[in-house]
Amino acid sequence: MIRRWLILICLFIPVQNCTLYAGDNGDNDKEKYVVSFLFAFPEKPIRDLPLSAPQALAIDQEGHVFVVDTGNSRLLKFDKQGNFVNAIGSFGWEREQFDRPTDITAKTGLDLFVADFNNERIERYDLKLNYLSTFRSEETVQNSLRFGFPSGVDISRHGELFICDNENDRILKLNTTGSPDLSFGDFNWGDGQLEHPVRVEVSRKDQVYVSDQGLNQIFVFDYYGNYISRFGQEILNNPTGLNWSIDNRLYVADSGNQRVVAFNARHLPIHMWGQEGDKFGAFSNPVDVATFDNQVYVLDSSNNRIQVFKLGKRENHK
Repeated sequence: MIRRWLILICLFIPVQNCTLYAGDNGDNDKEKYVVSFLFAFPEKPIRDLPLSAPQALAIDQEGHVFVVDTGNSRLLKFDKQGNFVNAIGSFGWEREQFDRPTDITAKTGLDLFVADFNNERIERYDLKLNYLSTFRSEETVQNSLRFGFPSGVDISRHGELFICDNENDRILKLNTTGSPDLSFGDFNWGDGQLEHPVRVEVSRKDQVYVSDQGLNQIFVFDYYGNYISRFGQEILNNPTGLNWSIDNRLYVADSGNQRVVAFNARHLPIHMWGQEGDKFGAFSNPVDVATFDNQVYVLDSSNNRIQVFKLGKRENHK
């Protein structure tokens, strides 16, 4: 695999050559962070095909990395060092086929759930990439509980699925049997009305985070769809994938600004890094982010690669 070391240090200001945006801890003490570039993968085509506009990644509890290779209509599996393990998929609408897959979640430690956008379904696989089942909306279900063109999917610690319903600009929840339970965030949701939701992340505290590219903000709802708050305005531009880390940071792929932004538990930005380019540490349309073992995996879509970083906090500077 490709390995380089790149150290980035700064104090809450962007640096043009290799950007890190470190944050304020809330009482005006400046915190310094160091971002270390570790490696990028894959370094060669997978089964004779290079990555093509990949749109999502997820990491299971063992550290295996699953990548939605959207342009090639397939799902790839790597180990945590970036070595290729397995792949499935081709263009189509049958089992183990996809038409513009856009998201994936691997939180349960048992299953994968893939948002198959143009096929208007959620596909379920085991961690060895064996097909298990399909979730789709039936015409017999009332309109408020249907979904179309799913752009995002996540699963809660209770085993319930949350889906970004791109057709209706809302979130739909499926219960543990796969039946639709409720929808929220649509045109009659007041301050919680979504404009163009693309990804969803359910936190360990059962709060639902939604990246909205229409409003360039992250929306927060409780587990039952009640609106709580929103944040990221004047910071984010075209936010896409988002992921809560084990140390309680929310990492967001800030695609329009070609960077990654991390927020703390109070939804304040604490650091960010990246700039447009193809060198290590730079991005071209970063669309997703995942964390494992104190490392941050960034899906650098237009550069057709995954970049892996390690982020550490250094001493405070007053």
